[in-house]
Amino acid sequence: MPRNARSAGLSLASAALSIIAVSTILSAQSAPDAAGPMQDPGAPERGVARISIVNGEVSVHRGDSGDWVTAVVNAPLMVEDRVATGASSRAEVQFDSSNLIRVGANAEIRLAELGVNHYHLQIAHGTVTFRVLRESQSRVEIDTPTVSVRPSHVGAYRIYVQGDGQTEITVRMGSVDVATPKGTEQLQAGQTMLARGNPADPEFRVDPAIAMDDWDRWNEQRDREMLNSQSYSNVPQDMYGAEDLDNHGQWVDVPSYGEVWAPAVGPDWAPYQNGRWVWEDYYGWTWVSYDPWGWAPFHYGRWFYAAPYGWCWYPGGFGRHYWSPAMVAFFGFGPGVGVGFGFGNIGWVALAPFEPVYAWWGRGFYAGFRNPGFFNRGVNVTNVSVANIYRNARVANGVSMVAAADFRQGRFGNIGHTTGSQIHEAGLVRGQLPVAPSAANLRYSNRSVAGIPRSSENMHFFGSVANTSVQRVPFAEQQRAMQQFSRQPAASSMTHSSSGGGATGAWRSTTSPASPGAGQVRVGSAGGAWRPANEPSQAATASRPTGSYAPDRSSSGWQRFGEPRPSGGSLPPVYTQTGVSGYRPAAAPSSNNGRAQSIRVAPPVVREKPSSNSSKSSARPSGGAAHATSSAHGGGGGGHR
Repeated sequence: MPRNARSAGLSLASAALSIIAVSTILSAQSAPDAAGPMQDPGAPERGVARISIVNGEVSVHRGDSGDWVTAVVNAPLMVEDRVATGASSRAEVQFDSSNLIRVGANAEIRLAELGVNHYHLQIAHGTVTFRVLRESQSRVEIDTPTVSVRPSHVGAYRIYVQGDGQTEITVRMGSVDVATPKGTEQLQAGQTMLARGNPADPEFRVDPAIAMDDWDRWNEQRDREMLNSQSYSNVPQDMYGAEDLDNHGQWVDVPSYGEVWAPAVGPDWAPYQNGRWVWEDYYGWTWVSYDPWGWAPFHYGRWFYAAPYGWCWYPGGFGRHYWSPAMVAFFGFGPGVGVGFGFGNIGWVALAPFEPVYAWWGRGFYAGFRNPGFFNRGVNVTNVSVANIYRNARVANGVSMVAAADFRQGRFGNIGHTTGSQIHEAGLVRGQLPVAPSAANLRYSNRSVAGIPRSSENMHFFGSVANTSVQRVPFAEQQRAMQQFSRQPAASSMTHSSSGGGATGAWRSTTSPASPGAGQVRVGSAGGAWRPANEPSQAATASRPTGSYAPDRSSSGWQRFGEPRPSGGSLPPVYTQTGVSGYRPAAAPSSNNGRAQSIRVAPPVVREKPSSNSSKSSARPSGGAAHATSSAHGGGGGGHR
């Protein structure tokens, strides 16, 4: 069944199943303040980014707790989180199906703002490439200690920040605005800009683009994989991570559902069993899948079992879809103590198409962490037969379970599975699961951080657009509220030193929150605002590679932002996009008085192929192993070391 016929073909089936599912669940509902059922979250929530590549030593600094944890593929990132890489390491962070950033070795990025179609990033040090794969409505700003970079169209934008704050911006494709307090300059494809000096009035120089190196070629290879993905034609445009489905399953046409995706998995596999539950700011209990393709199918859509394909993922009809921490139903069963509803085990089952979700996340629950009486209403649990309510509970191995104590301590190495018929009586949870998180629930895996990055807690970043204020609740406060809610003995709370120092005037602190000072509102300010900072740490001052510029400060060509361009002289060569290729220097035009022509982008999809232009100058150092994603991509550390 074609995708565009899905909604028509499902009308009768969806109506019937929706009525059955909703009426069945509502008939068992007794608590007046139970969370209302819904098919999907119907309003924008806080933005969530995805770690889509982990190669080498990659760490995440959590903005809610101040802890460094080891990164894994499919880990969610929230506002004020940071991502740092070690030597010979790389990472990729996706914001949606169009916008992503790739992080080279010995680099650090900070997520200053993650809104709906609004991404504000900060580059502390190292090499990154921001890629706009497809035209989108997203607004992006990338701040460095010297300038602010604003990509707005399809393109590839490489940024290198030295330890002293000097910034190097190379446009491989597209065009970008580079903003300062004194003015804005536009940088075209095939050009490299160097910006240095006092960030209140920096100087810049524009030169021909630096030579292609291993980092650029790895980016091109990854671009081809993502742009050639066939799965994006079968999912709504606002779902991201679909490129990982191509090599791990097949799209099949199932009557009543249309095109659905069947993963290539073993006979005992079931949804939401290969991974762990972590506690995420604002969203609470969030599933982190260890399946390499496990982003879109566990945060959007529904699962069902259909012979002869086995488990199938239904992405949903066309229309707007919002990210969810998981699409499951929680319940407790078996005797025991340790959780608020008095059961010794916690189980969950994947929701089938048209079965409603009882959300345990969102602004209502999040605001309750600061309201002492919010969680005094008790746990909303109803005794039910799970198999009678949820279709997937009737499938062999369709129900997952762990001991309540293991859930709370982050021990998910031995997730059990059964069918709902073997669980005679269960307590179905509607709304927040009454389990208080521990420090172990902040980690994405059992691996400890290989080396805690040594970066300055307060760095200067120039931002041309003020951040939207985000009210944060520190993890310690969330933990205490959940302990009260679950009526458990207090777990050991994590303690962190105060970051100290509030923002004043037009200055904004970029320190990630840590208790007890993490609950303050981040202060927005007028355009062109600055944020206080210390000097970069020793880890941020990596030596400049041979492929970069190391300009003589007495050399000519330096200008001030906002000043008229000097007349005369030749322009740097312009790079254009040929066919499905990447970044090649354009041939001299036959009819334009010999002048180079700027890039013309043909939206909505840009496809690329490798560039052979790799001999113009010495290459930057790179290397390392393949990254941990669904396919064996080449490349390794890359970037600047």
